[in-house]
Amino acid sequence: MPDWTSLAKQMTEKSGVALRPALQESCSALQRMGIPAEAIAFFSEFEPAQCAEIEDVRLWPLQEVLAENTDYVPGCYIVQYGYVVFATTIFGDAFCFDTKTAPGREVPIVLIAHDGYDWDAVTEEEIARLKKPIAADFRGFLQNYVDGMLDIQPNYDSVS
Repeated sequence: MPDWTSLAKQMTEKSGVALRPALQESCSALQRMGIPAEAIAFFSEFEPAQCAEIEDVRLWPLQEVLAENTDYVPGCYIVQYGYVVFATTIFGDAFCFDTKTAPGREVPIVLIAHDGYDWDAVTEEEIARLKKPIAADFRGFLQNYVDGMLDIQPNYDSVS
């Protein structure tokens, strides 16, 4: 597993939010949702104490991540298809782990819009067309996050 210390320090400096070890129960709940081991390793040491915002991207404490996937749009509709929300834009669009990736490969990060769709009727195929690739893996996402270089414009015209 990578050493996350440098990225964690940059996150704290740029967001002004302290990072802390996560509760084991929260990590276990996320693991059951399919979040990759590298993200669990990061959060187990460096969970944001509150919303950590850098350049309009919000990385949430794990209890909020769990809520994003059970109570909020689009997470509550897309988690069943393998897209697990862990961060959002200030507009509510969701950065997700695309857990449908073949086993043994890095889990890519995608961006999915939170509005403009009938989430009760959207299909797995439509969501697959709607997603926008953001990073090859969680580490790449975090590096772009601390550098303020994440694309926060979701695809809106892929689903009719």
